Amino acid sequence: MRSNLFLRIVSALILAPIVLCPIWFGKSVYEEYGIPLYPILLVTLGTGLAWEWGEMFQKKGSANQLMMALTAGLVAFMSISNPTFGLWLILLGTTLIAAQTQAARVLVAVVYFYMPLLAVQFESSVPLLIAELILFFLSILMCLGSKQLKFALGVPYICLPILALGYIYYINENISREIVLWLIFVVWATDVGGFVVGKTVGGPKLAPKISAKKTWSGLIGAILFAMAVAYVFALYLKAHGIIVEESYLTRLVLSAGVLAVIAQVGDFFESAIKRKLGLKDSSNLIPGHGGLFDRVDGLLFASMATALVLAMINNGWFM
Repeated sequence: MRSNLFLRIVSALILAPIVLCPIWFGKSVYEEYGIPLYPILLVTLGTGLAWEWGEMFQKKGSANQLMMALTAGLVAFMSISNPTFGLWLILLGTTLIAAQTQAARVLVAVVYFYMPLLAVQFESSVPLLIAELILFFLSILMCLGSKQLKFALGVPYICLPILALGYIYYINENISREIVLWLIFVVWATDVGGFVVGKTVGGPKLAPKISAKKTWSGLIGAILFAMAVAYVFALYLKAHGIIVEESYLTRLVLSAGVLAVIAQVGDFFESAIKRKLGLKDSSNLIPGHGGLFDRVDGLLFASMATALVLAMINNGWFM
């Protein structure tokens, strides 16, 4: 137990700067040297998750695994300049992998090829987005029963959070970097709080059929840790004049509590997938932690929720 905890701590200390440096210095390094550190981080995360997904489904080195990794890499860069086109890539990648025959794949590719051309017809991307989603669900209905469908759904599972993380980072030059850091710290605090309080207090299981170790006390600990870290980070933002109004501080803290629950849902979702596949960890890539999915399962869901709220605010749908 102690050796495993030691491995977890060492791995975390090594990985933390690898994650945090591209977030903090990404924009300045790009402006000065032209090196896209943050997109490279997202590409690494996306392709790494695609590799693990192939390992979990025993499709290592397959054409579909390579297509998934390519989609994740392209989405990482599209999230910077054109999130709508990034979504188009996700839908295309999913349906191409799910299609059962080469003829079906050619049809899907041809139809999707004309979708971006519709963008010039609309001043808003909303009609195009609706058309894409309709086509996507029709395509998935056509692929029901396909042996590839479950594997193909890994594309949105991996790439939508990648798209969300890119969208968040570039949505506002003044504060977007801090929002990503806040999100990362909240998810990390959720994991630590759930682990520490769950191990220390124990108690009734939260969902034993999905995850045997998760407890209600761990969930409460996760929420409290997330809110505490968010409060400290909000004080830092206020001290540096990044946020001024007191209400924003309160919103960041309360939002962290909600995100902690969403992150736990993401954790359970990944646990359910592993249980279905008969796996303990998504891989053994990170000593003491398991795989990439085991480390970012909560972040995948939390990033999508954060991006959705920010998109609604940005479009005036939510205050």
